[in-house]
Amino acid sequence: MKRSTVIVLLAALLIVSLVSLAAAEGLLDEVKKRGAVRIGHGNATPPMNYIDEKGEWTGFDVDLGSAIAEKLGVKIERVLVDNKTRIAFLANRSIDISLANISQTRSREEQMDYAEPPYFWTGKIFYAKKGKFKSVKDLGGKKLGVDQGSNAFIAAPQEIAKYTDAKPEMLSFQNSAEGFLALKQGKIDAYSQDAQIMASIAAAGGLADEYEAVGGAIWSPGLYGIGVPENESDWRDKISFILQDMLKDGTYEKIYQKWFGPKGKSPLSVNARPRLPKDTFGDMLYVWPD
Repeated sequence: MKRSTVIVLLAALLIVSLVSLAAAEGLLDEVKKRGAVRIGHGNATPPMNYIDEKGEWTGFDVDLGSAIAEKLGVKIERVLVDNKTRIAFLANRSIDISLANISQTRSREEQMDYAEPPYFWTGKIFYAKKGKFKSVKDLGGKKLGVDQGSNAFIAAPQEIAKYTDAKPEMLSFQNSAEGFLALKQGKIDAYSQDAQIMASIAAAGGLADEYEAVGGAIWSPGLYGIGVPENESDWRDKISFILQDMLKDGTYEKIYQKWFGPKGKSPLSVNARPRLPKDTFGDMLYVWPD
Protein backbone atom coordinates (compact mmCIF):
# COMPACT_ATOMS: atom_id res chain seq x y z
CA MET A 1 0.00 0.00 0.00
CA LYS A 2 1.34 3.39 -0.95
CA ARG A 3 2.39 5.71 1.86
CA SER A 4 0.01 8.43 0.65
CA THR A 5 -2.91 6.00 0.77
CA VAL A 6 -2.04 5.01 4.34
CA ILE A 7 -1.92 8.66 5.37
CA VAL A 8 -5.36 9.30 3.83
CA LEU A 9 -6.84 6.26 5.60
CA LEU A 10 -5.36 7.28 8.94
CA ALA A 11 -6.70 10.80 8.52
CA ALA A 12 -10.16 9.43 7.70
CA LEU A 13 -10.06 7.18 10.77
CA LEU A 14 -9.03 10.13 12.93
CA ILE A 15 -11.94 12.21 11.65
CA VAL A 16 -14.40 9.37 12.29
CA SER A 17 -13.01 8.93 15.81
CA LEU A 18 -13.34 12.63 16.58
CA VAL A 19 -16.89 12.73 15.25
CA SER A 20 -17.81 9.65 17.30
CA LEU A 21 -16.25 11.17 20.39
CA ALA A 22 -18.16 14.43 19.92
CA ALA A 23 -21.40 12.53 19.37
CA ALA A 24 -20.80 10.47 22.51
CA GLU A 25 -20.23 13.55 24.64
CA GLY A 26 -23.57 14.68 26.00
CA LEU A 27 -24.72 18.03 27.30
CA LEU A 28 -23.90 17.12 30.90
CA ASP A 29 -20.24 16.62 30.01
CA GLU A 30 -20.28 19.78 27.91
CA VAL A 31 -21.61 21.90 30.78
CA LYS A 32 -19.00 20.46 33.16
CA LYS A 33 -16.19 21.26 30.71
CA ARG A 34 -17.57 24.72 30.05
CA GLY A 35 -17.85 25.40 33.77
CA ALA A 36 -21.10 27.29 33.26
CA VAL A 37 -24.76 26.51 32.66
CA ARG A 38 -26.74 28.75 30.31
CA ILE A 39 -30.21 29.33 31.71
CA GLY A 40 -32.92 31.11 29.75
CA HIS A 41 -35.09 33.49 31.80
CA GLY A 42 -37.79 35.97 30.90
CA ASN A 43 -37.61 39.50 32.30
CA ALA A 44 -41.19 40.76 32.32
CA THR A 45 -43.33 38.27 34.26
CA PRO A 46 -43.15 39.03 37.98
CA PRO A 47 -42.99 37.30 40.38
CA MET A 48 -41.45 34.50 38.28
CA ASN A 49 -38.78 36.43 36.38
CA TYR A 50 -38.31 40.18 35.93
CA ILE A 51 -35.96 43.14 36.30
CA ASP A 52 -36.29 44.93 39.65
CA GLU A 53 -35.97 48.63 40.46
CA LYS A 54 -32.19 48.22 40.76
CA GLY A 55 -31.99 46.85 37.24
CA GLU A 56 -31.20 43.35 38.45
CA TRP A 57 -32.70 40.05 37.34
CA THR A 58 -34.94 38.62 40.05
CA GLY A 59 -37.91 36.33 40.65
CA PHE A 60 -38.77 32.81 41.72
CA ASP A 61 -37.41 31.26 38.49
CA VAL A 62 -34.22 33.29 38.81
CA ASP A 63 -33.58 32.12 42.38
CA LEU A 64 -34.35 28.54 41.38
CA GLY A 65 -31.88 28.81 38.50
CA SER A 66 -29.16 30.10 40.81
CA ALA A 67 -29.73 27.16 43.16
CA ILE A 68 -29.52 24.67 40.27
CA ALA A 69 -26.21 26.15 39.10
CA GLU A 70 -24.86 25.94 42.64
CA LYS A 71 -25.88 22.29 42.90
CA LEU A 72 -24.20 21.63 39.55
CA GLY A 73 -21.02 23.27 40.83
CA VAL A 74 -20.75 25.63 37.85
CA LYS A 75 -21.23 29.31 37.11
CA ILE A 76 -24.49 30.61 35.67
CA GLU A 77 -24.94 32.49 32.40
CA ARG A 78 -28.39 34.03 32.16
CA VAL A 79 -29.83 34.38 28.67
CA LEU A 80 -32.86 36.54 27.95
CA VAL A 81 -35.77 34.63 26.40
CA ASP A 82 -39.39 35.47 25.71
CA ASN A 83 -42.48 33.39 24.98
CA LYS A 84 -41.23 32.73 21.44
CA THR A 85 -37.56 31.96 22.13
CA ARG A 86 -37.75 30.11 25.46
CA ILE A 87 -38.32 26.84 23.56
CA ALA A 88 -36.54 27.69 20.29
CA PHE A 89 -33.28 28.42 22.14
CA LEU A 90 -33.31 24.90 23.57
CA ALA A 91 -33.68 23.45 20.09
CA ASN A 92 -30.75 25.40 18.65
CA ARG A 93 -28.69 24.84 21.82
CA SER A 94 -28.34 28.51 22.69
CA ILE A 95 -29.33 27.58 26.25
CA ASP A 96 -29.05 24.44 28.38
CA ILE A 97 -32.11 25.06 30.56
CA SER A 98 -35.24 27.09 30.00
CA LEU A 99 -36.64 28.34 33.29
CA ALA A 100 -39.27 30.87 32.28
CA ASN A 101 -42.73 29.93 33.62
CA ILE A 102 -43.28 27.36 30.85
CA SER A 103 -46.52 25.42 31.23
CA GLN A 104 -46.19 21.77 30.27
CA THR A 105 -48.33 20.93 27.25
CA ARG A 106 -48.36 18.03 24.80
CA SER A 107 -47.43 20.26 21.89
CA ARG A 108 -44.39 21.56 23.77
CA GLU A 109 -43.38 18.01 24.68
CA GLU A 110 -42.85 17.48 20.96
CA GLN A 111 -40.26 20.27 20.89
CA MET A 112 -38.45 19.88 24.20
CA ASP A 113 -38.09 17.69 27.28
CA TYR A 114 -38.87 18.55 30.89
CA ALA A 115 -37.05 17.82 34.11
CA GLU A 116 -39.21 15.94 36.59
CA PRO A 117 -41.25 16.78 38.54
CA PRO A 118 -42.98 20.01 37.47
CA TYR A 119 -41.79 22.71 39.86
CA PHE A 120 -44.95 24.81 40.25
CA TRP A 121 -48.73 24.41 40.03
CA THR A 122 -50.56 27.23 38.32
CA GLY A 123 -53.84 28.26 36.71
CA LYS A 124 -55.16 31.11 34.58
CA ILE A 125 -57.70 33.82 35.29
CA PHE A 126 -59.57 36.35 33.17
CA TYR A 127 -58.97 39.83 34.55
CA ALA A 128 -61.26 42.79 33.92
CA LYS A 129 -62.58 45.99 35.47
CA LYS A 130 -64.59 45.31 38.62
CA GLY A 131 -68.28 44.73 37.99
CA LYS A 132 -67.96 44.74 34.18
CA PHE A 133 -68.53 41.00 33.77
CA LYS A 134 -70.40 38.62 36.06
CA SER A 135 -69.15 35.40 34.51
CA VAL A 136 -66.89 33.91 31.85
CA LYS A 137 -69.93 33.64 29.58
CA ASP A 138 -70.03 37.43 29.37
CA LEU A 139 -66.61 37.45 27.67
CA GLY A 140 -68.08 36.01 24.48
CA GLY A 141 -67.69 38.47 21.62
CA LYS A 142 -65.37 40.72 23.64
CA LYS A 143 -61.75 41.74 23.06
CA LEU A 144 -59.44 39.50 25.04
CA GLY A 145 -55.70 40.00 25.47
CA VAL A 146 -52.96 37.40 26.09
CA ASP A 147 -49.17 37.26 25.88
CA GLN A 148 -47.57 36.31 22.57
CA GLY A 149 -46.62 32.65 22.58
CA SER A 150 -48.93 31.81 25.47
CA ASN A 151 -51.08 28.69 25.17
CA ALA A 152 -53.90 30.95 26.42
CA PHE A 153 -54.34 32.18 22.83
CA ILE A 154 -55.99 28.83 22.08
CA ALA A 155 -57.09 27.81 25.57
CA ALA A 156 -58.97 31.02 26.41
CA PRO A 157 -61.46 30.82 23.49
CA GLN A 158 -61.93 27.13 24.31
CA GLU A 159 -62.80 28.01 27.91
CA ILE A 160 -65.25 30.71 26.84
CA ALA A 161 -66.81 28.31 24.31
CA LYS A 162 -67.97 26.16 27.23
CA TYR A 163 -70.48 28.88 28.11
CA THR A 164 -71.34 30.69 24.88
CA ASP A 165 -71.10 30.39 21.10
CA ALA A 166 -69.94 34.00 20.82
CA LYS A 167 -66.21 33.93 20.07
CA PRO A 168 -63.88 36.52 21.62
CA GLU A 169 -61.57 38.68 19.52
CA MET A 170 -58.04 37.65 20.52
CA LEU A 171 -55.20 40.18 20.72
CA SER A 172 -51.56 39.34 21.55
CA PHE A 173 -49.09 41.53 23.43
CA GLN A 174 -45.32 41.34 23.80
CA ASN A 175 -45.61 40.91 27.56
CA SER A 176 -48.06 41.22 30.44
CA ALA A 177 -47.10 44.82 31.17
CA GLU A 178 -48.25 45.83 27.68
CA GLY A 179 -51.40 43.77 28.08
CA PHE A 180 -52.27 45.39 31.39
CA LEU A 181 -51.70 48.84 29.89
CA ALA A 182 -54.11 47.97 27.07
CA LEU A 183 -56.64 46.81 29.67
CA LYS A 184 -56.24 50.03 31.64
CA GLN A 185 -56.65 52.11 28.47
CA GLY A 186 -59.81 50.23 27.48
CA LYS A 187 -58.29 48.77 24.31
CA ILE A 188 -59.29 45.29 25.48
CA ASP A 189 -62.14 44.14 27.69
CA ALA A 190 -60.22 41.49 29.64
CA TYR A 191 -56.78 40.00 29.97
CA SER A 192 -55.82 36.40 30.63
CA GLN A 193 -52.65 35.34 32.41
CA ASP A 194 -51.46 32.89 35.06
CA ALA A 195 -52.97 33.79 38.43
CA GLN A 196 -49.76 34.50 40.36
CA ILE A 197 -48.35 36.63 37.52
CA MET A 198 -51.63 38.51 37.20
CA ALA A 199 -51.78 39.30 40.91
CA SER A 200 -48.20 40.55 41.03
CA ILE A 201 -48.45 42.81 37.98
CA ALA A 202 -51.85 44.13 39.03
CA ALA A 203 -50.49 45.08 42.46
CA ALA A 204 -47.39 46.71 40.98
CA GLY A 205 -49.48 48.66 38.47
CA GLY A 206 -52.03 49.86 41.01
CA LEU A 207 -54.83 47.87 39.36
CA ALA A 208 -55.67 45.52 42.22
CA ASP A 209 -58.40 47.76 43.66
CA GLU A 210 -60.11 48.49 40.34
CA TYR A 211 -59.87 45.13 38.57
CA GLU A 212 -60.81 41.56 39.45
CA ALA A 213 -60.86 37.97 38.25
CA VAL A 214 -63.96 37.39 36.11
CA GLY A 215 -66.22 35.00 37.97
CA GLY A 216 -63.53 34.68 40.64
CA ALA A 217 -62.43 31.31 39.26
CA ILE A 218 -59.13 29.84 38.11
CA TRP A 219 -59.36 27.97 34.83
CA SER A 220 -56.93 25.82 32.83
CA PRO A 221 -54.94 24.51 35.82
CA GLY A 222 -51.45 23.53 34.74
CA LEU A 223 -47.84 22.88 35.68
CA TYR A 224 -44.65 24.83 35.16
CA GLY A 225 -41.73 22.68 34.06
CA ILE A 226 -37.97 23.16 33.68
CA GLY A 227 -37.23 22.81 29.98
CA VAL A 228 -34.19 20.93 28.65
CA PRO A 229 -33.14 19.97 25.09
CA GLU A 230 -34.58 16.81 23.60
CA ASN A 231 -32.64 13.53 23.59
CA GLU A 232 -30.27 14.44 26.42
CA SER A 233 -31.33 11.87 29.00
CA ASP A 234 -28.25 12.24 31.24
CA TRP A 235 -28.75 16.00 31.40
CA ARG A 236 -32.50 15.70 31.97
CA ASP A 237 -31.94 13.18 34.78
CA LYS A 238 -29.27 15.36 36.38
CA ILE A 239 -31.54 18.41 36.50
CA SER A 240 -34.46 16.24 37.68
CA PHE A 241 -32.44 14.83 40.57
CA ILE A 242 -31.12 18.26 41.52
CA LEU A 243 -34.69 19.60 41.65
CA GLN A 244 -35.80 16.63 43.73
CA ASP A 245 -32.85 17.06 46.09
CA MET A 246 -33.83 20.70 46.56
CA LEU A 247 -37.35 19.60 47.45
CA LYS A 248 -35.93 17.23 50.06
CA ASP A 249 -33.24 19.40 51.63
CA GLY A 250 -35.31 22.57 52.05
CA THR A 251 -33.67 24.65 49.30
CA TYR A 252 -36.89 24.79 47.27
CA GLU A 253 -38.98 25.59 50.35
CA LYS A 254 -36.75 28.52 51.28
CA ILE A 255 -37.17 30.02 47.80
CA TYR A 256 -40.91 29.30 47.81
CA GLN A 257 -41.41 31.05 51.15
CA LYS A 258 -39.38 34.06 49.97
CA TRP A 259 -41.77 34.61 47.09
CA PHE A 260 -45.09 32.94 47.88
CA GLY A 261 -45.21 32.32 51.62
CA PRO A 262 -47.40 34.36 54.01
CA LYS A 263 -44.58 36.88 54.44
CA GLY A 264 -43.29 36.54 50.90
CA LYS A 265 -43.08 39.14 48.17
CA SER A 266 -46.17 37.76 46.37
CA PRO A 267 -48.14 35.66 48.90
CA LEU A 268 -50.34 32.92 47.45
CA SER A 269 -53.49 31.70 49.15
CA VAL A 270 -53.14 28.27 47.52
CA ASN A 271 -50.38 25.68 47.83
CA ALA A 272 -48.49 25.75 44.52
CA ARG A 273 -45.72 23.38 45.60
CA PRO A 274 -45.20 20.20 43.55
CA ARG A 275 -46.93 17.68 45.84
CA LEU A 276 -48.69 14.36 45.27
CA PRO A 277 -52.45 14.01 45.99
CA LYS A 278 -52.89 14.60 49.73
CA ASP A 279 -55.66 12.03 50.20
CA THR A 280 -53.22 9.28 49.23
CA PHE A 281 -49.73 10.60 49.96
CA GLY A 282 -50.26 13.20 52.68
CA ASP A 283 -47.71 15.98 52.28
CA MET A 284 -45.29 13.85 50.27
CA LEU A 285 -43.29 15.71 47.62
CA TYR A 286 -42.62 14.52 44.08
CA VAL A 287 -39.30 12.83 44.80
CA TRP A 288 -38.25 9.50 43.27
CA PRO A 289 -37.11 6.74 45.70
CA ASP A 290 -33.36 6.07 45.90
